[in-house]
Amino acid sequence: MKNAERITMVAILIALVGGGVWGYYAVVGERKEFRERVAAGEFEIRDEVDEVPDAEKEAEREWRRYYPVTHAMRIGDTKVEASVADTLSQRIKGLSDTPYLPEGVVKLFAFGVPGEHTIWMKDMNYALDIIWAAEDGSIVHIEENVSPNTYVSSSPQDSKRFSSPVPAWFVVETNAGFVEANDVAIGDVVMIPRGE
Repeated sequence: MKNAERITMVAILIALVGGGVWGYYAVVGERKEFRERVAAGEFEIRDEVDEVPDAEKEAEREWRRYYPVTHAMRIGDTKVEASVADTLSQRIKGLSDTPYLPEGVVKLFAFGVPGEHTIWMKDMNYALDIIWAAEDGSIVHIEENVSPNTYVSSSPQDSKRFSSPVPAWFVVETNAGFVEANDVAIGDVVMIPRGE
């Protein structure tokens, strides 16, 4: 064989091997990218297609804007979903400026220490029932149908404040009428969601 033929054959061999290696890594790279896209949730396999969401799902989507994370709990015999306020900033804000509290949803204030835990109706848009519970979950005080009008924006110091005469660890705010409708009474137990 002549040198030119050898050089040509080596060049062809290098081109074939290089093309094979390039093709292999191109496929591996695409597979890796595809796996990452699947892991990121770009592809969703649905069991059934919801062309038009029903009213109940739409209503839940609406209130989840205001209460995105809830935990199942009980107040007496009634099951509810609790939006938990367990940091200082969440407890200060509470339900202020929320347009409504959905049926079956409550606001749970977890203080972690016993106290009277005073509540006022600053920036509230609807009436509430307020329930205070001890560390073991037993209800120690209830205020029913507390109106937003008890807060005086022109003179906050003149606003009515609501607190428990018995030390409580938790406060639960519900829609006005919840206590009466569900026969909730002092001594009933609030089953608090713990350590999630």
